[in-house]
Amino acid sequence: MHGRSESEHRPLCTIELIAEGHAERCPGEACAFWDRGCALARVEAELDGRPEVAELLLSLRRELESGRALELERARSTLSEILNADEGIDASP
Repeated sequence: MHGRSESEHRPLCTIELIAEGHAERCPGEACAFWDRGCALARVEAELDGRPEVAELLLSLRRELESGRALELERARSTLSEILNADEGIDASP
């Protein structure tokens, strides 16, 4: 092992890198977006052009990590607003 920890071999966090321009190592299984690997790495190309979505996902992950209850409907609504605005869709009544 040459004295290196497993975390040193992990890639940088996909959403931190896109949302903030810098990143720590991927938290691996401790991440809410981990599903036999980074679920967000699979859509990295799409997220790269949508930093506002990456920011939202990062915010959601941090809320989950801090132990705060996350209202699913609020999270869906926020994501929907961002995606609609990006597409130029006015969803207001």
